[in-house]
Amino acid sequence: MEEQSSNNEQSITFTSVAFDFHGKAVEFWQIWIVNVLLSVITLGIYSAWAKVRTMRYFYGNTELDGHRFNYLATPIQVLKGRIIAVILFGLYYIISSLFPVAAIFLMLMMLFLFPFFICASLRFNLRMSSYRNVKFDFKGKYGEALVNFLILPIASIFTLYLALPWVLKRIDNFLISNVSYGDKQFKPELSTSKYY
Repeated sequence: MEEQSSNNEQSITFTSVAFDFHGKAVEFWQIWIVNVLLSVITLGIYSAWAKVRTMRYFYGNTELDGHRFNYLATPIQVLKGRIIAVILFGLYYIISSLFPVAAIFLMLMMLFLFPFFICASLRFNLRMSSYRNVKFDFKGKYGEALVNFLILPIASIFTLYLALPWVLKRIDNFLISNVSYGDKQFKPELSTSKYY
């Protein structure tokens, strides 16, 4: 973006800039094979380190306007999230094995927690991403996510899926419009007709 000013008037002109990716298949293959082997040997524990290594490779090789992206998460942060997920899955398995009827209620509960997990995951990943030392963020709320990811897709069934393109547009709009870069909010311009 370039700013031009003349006679106390300020105008902004925008220029289009393309992404460049500098990664090489051989380099990534070496990272991938080591990640797979160490994840198998450590029974999945290394997968947190593998994710961070992979993300840093892709971010570090993605360039925009002469600057590269950074992935800031540490393996321990990723591992903590995975431990919580394993504990929740383990509890679900034990409870549903001992009390099969409870499995139905747990599934409904998980269905309503799904939008929360989407928002939490996006918030974590974006806060762990930066460009030119400025972090991204996600400000989406549970209520909006519940409507867009659960209520509207179910409601579209009753329209014989004729409303589904509109629902997909709303989902994309929710995902993009709640992303911010520093203090600047993303503003998508999505056309419903293009989704149809």
